[in-house]
Amino acid sequence: MDQEKIKSNYKDLKVLRTYTSDMADAVRENEASVIKIALAEKAKREEEDIYKKAEGTKTSKTFFVLGGVFLIIAAIVGSSFLISKKEKMPETIIKNTNTFILHDTYLFIDVTNINGPEELFVKINQSSQEYTSGVRAVFLTRTIEEVSEELTTDNFISKLKINAPNTLTRSLSNKYLFGQYKEKNSPDITANNFLIFETNNYNQAYASLLDWEKTMSKDLDILFFSDNKAEDSSQKKWQDIIINNNDARVLYGQNGQAILYYTLINNKVIITNTLEALKEIISRIIVKNN
Repeated sequence: MDQEKIKSNYKDLKVLRTYTSDMADAVRENEASVIKIALAEKAKREEEDIYKKAEGTKTSKTFFVLGGVFLIIAAIVGSSFLISKKEKMPETIIKNTNTFILHDTYLFIDVTNINGPEELFVKINQSSQEYTSGVRAVFLTRTIEEVSEELTTDNFISKLKINAPNTLTRSLSNKYLFGQYKEKNSPDITANNFLIFETNNYNQAYASLLDWEKTMSKDLDILFFSDNKAEDSSQKKWQDIIINNNDARVLYGQNGQAILYYTLINNKVIITNTLEALKEIISRIIVKNN
């Protein structure tokens, strides 16, 4: 009996130990699973933190986006500016140019590759038959680094080799107008040229013009005399005249014919070779300033 009881107790003990062992194993496995899960979660959070740092904060993202937009806008504006400068249209030059008077039509000539005033006026005279009457503004331009620009007063005087006194050129602004005038129904197909300069110093300009009278017709022969052989004005005195209630000066040729006129009105120096042209320009300046 005692042996059977011992055997029975042994079996019970064995069973109890088996349950205990299983429970311990389960706990160990559960603990391992929990640890694995915790480690996995930690690794996931660390990985997400890395991505977030790589992506940047919301503020940095905003600045990045705004910076990109700004660069795009700057590129577009810069490109548009360069294109507009490169492809500067005559209408733009007309809009930004104070022509002093209202003109009926206009002519653009790029003088970049024109050598000398003779070549320029051959080109201008060839186009004189393209308009019938009125005032035509002639805009002379040059191209520098593929950008077209209008000649300044100094550029114009230099390009046409006008030998005006330095005291006069120093008194002039950068604004000027070279143009042509044709009377309506005139049988003469040749246009009358004229020049308008703006002066910043009326007294200096007037005194310089009087001094220039000695050689003015010779210096301006390319502009106003078709044969380019103006009479020596030193052999003929200039005379005062009144035109449209304005003081003016006129030079008569050896045959008694008036060959050159100039006047100063509203700080504008007007030089032309016909009375009709001078009257028209004076009238238009008065209208423009009223």
